[in-house]
Amino acid sequence: MREIREKLSELATVYQEQLSLYRQIQKVGSGEQELIQDGQLDTLLGVLKRKEELLTKAGTYEERVKEVQGQLARHFDLESFSLPKLKEVAPPYYQEELQTLELAITDLLPILETLEEQERRNEDTLNRYLEMVQGPTRKTPQIRLAGRAYGKK
Repeated sequence: MREIREKLSELATVYQEQLSLYRQIQKVGSGEQELIQDGQLDTLLGVLKRKEELLTKAGTYEERVKEVQGQLARHFDLESFSLPKLKEVAPPYYQEELQTLELAITDLLPILETLEEQERRNEDTLNRYLEMVQGPTRKTPQIRLAGRAYGKK
């Protein structure tokens, strides 16, 4: 019983640590659009490197999450980890730990959705910037052909 309580608490703690990292990632990535729009690509590369470091660290937490989830799923004889299923099969004396775990997940989900949206916006901004920068390069042969068609050299 004590070991399972510790696993549930550990899982909640790992989620909270991930939340902290994801908030840092969000903060680091919040200025990317301005850097792209201003053409500050060297600074942008530094920001992206910092984000990569934080994401790598978050990945190590994810490995621990999967490990503990697997242990809990096996203990409660679940096919795979699922908080709703775990709440159904866990004895009542685990409810406090399960509630803490549920709160950690509830806090984590909105920041993940925000990060996903932020990444989508940043990618769109970068793609528009690249199209703008590369646009004249692509059109130059077309402009020359059009000029020749009208008799210009």
